[in-house]
Amino acid sequence: MNCQKDNFCLATAIGSLPHKDVNRACRIILENLPDAPIWPQLAKRSFKENMYVQYSENLPCIVLDEQAEKVFFETTKDVEQELEKFYQRYIDQDIDYFKISRDYAAGFYLILEELKERKTRFVKGHLTGPISFGLTVTDERKKSIIYNEQIFDCVVKGLAMKALWQISEFKKLNRSSIIFLDEPYLSAFGSSYVSLGKDDVIRPLDEIIETIKDAEDVLIGIHCCANTDWSMLMETKADIISFDAYGFIDNLALYPDDLTAFLKRGGILAWGIVPSGEEVMKEDCGSLVKRFEQGLELLSGRGIQRELLLKNLFITPSCGTGSLLEEVAERAFSLTLELTNQIRKE
Repeated sequence: MNCQKDNFCLATAIGSLPHKDVNRACRIILENLPDAPIWPQLAKRSFKENMYVQYSENLPCIVLDEQAEKVFFETTKDVEQELEKFYQRYIDQDIDYFKISRDYAAGFYLILEELKERKTRFVKGHLTGPISFGLTVTDERKKSIIYNEQIFDCVVKGLAMKALWQISEFKKLNRSSIIFLDEPYLSAFGSSYVSLGKDDVIRPLDEIIETIKDAEDVLIGIHCCANTDWSMLMETKADIISFDAYGFIDNLALYPDDLTAFLKRGGILAWGIVPSGEEVMKEDCGSLVKRFEQGLELLSGRGIQRELLLKNLFITPSCGTGSLLEEVAERAFSLTLELTNQIRKE
């Protein structure tokens, strides 16, 4: 299977759900994402499923304090010994060392069991992107670990290996993979709070993407749930750009040349057109179809060929639903499926 082809209007989602019941979360996913189900990230179930904790397992110098709900890097300990152990596992390509344990991702293991009995086009995995991870998780002095060159290099490589581990598990089901790098912190790019240049963002993203691309049958996306410099993301080697089309289509439209170049090289837009907030309770399929059409008209009015926009696209909620009430999150998932089916018909 060539997973770059025939991706017209497939439904998928970002990772988080608000449920504590793993079985119910997986059932919602399987009922509403028949083409590209995700595995659920359930931070309300356990602090270990927090998006910054979930991928920290076995990174060098990491300290997890569950009681205080803190995760940080202790850089005053024997760093060299920890780094040596880490890099040896990385050089050996010991993918199992970088696995996400059941305690950190209960839904991962359950969804894979369920998928043994189902046929799907893809399985979608996810990981916190290196920029958001590096800016959020700190050392013991509360300095963002992205500014510690030695440890941050391990973060980038460790995240890449955790993606490869997910892909290896999906391959056991004989499924193609989608992996999203979730980068909420990119909305702060260019502000006084983040002293990073464009290359500082693109370089670690591309390192992970290039590592993942060594696997077969995988599409790699970058998700940002707010506004950012979209041209920067289109300069990466990502296959998919996932954006909040409900709230930020106007911002994406400011980059018509970059978007055209991205689509012409086979790039895919994941339209987060279903709001992942209380607004979803006021929307229905008809109103979202209208909003999607307005988005198409806006982009095509900027000179972007409609055919390119429709050739490859995914429909998703605008962001993760982990902070919502369960009924609101479930409404977002059901509308995603309904909208996808309606767009296919039209």
